[in-house]
Amino acid sequence: MFNSSKSAYPSHSQMVKSLFSEAYKTAKQGLCGDRVLADNKTVEDRLQICSTCEKFNAKEKRCTVCGCFMMVKANLEASNCPDDKW
Repeated sequence: MFNSSKSAYPSHSQMVKSLFSEAYKTAKQGLCGDRVLADNKTVEDRLQICSTCEKFNAKEKRCTVCGCFMMVKANLEASNCPDDKW
């Protein structure tokens, strides 16, 4: 799908910011006693949406908007798509 290159992803500082944001949301949800991992259907739906997105690097299974590895991010209940697709 998308051609892989280092410049295709956000800066390292932006990716670190996204990582900490996801970690914070997940930890907060877990500490509140809420579900941390998404159910299988939700994960499948999210990954299906990603696989058809022009901003998804299929070879690396990463989003070029946030730089996240979508096989991980899609499994976290509190996560969301940076383009609001899920």
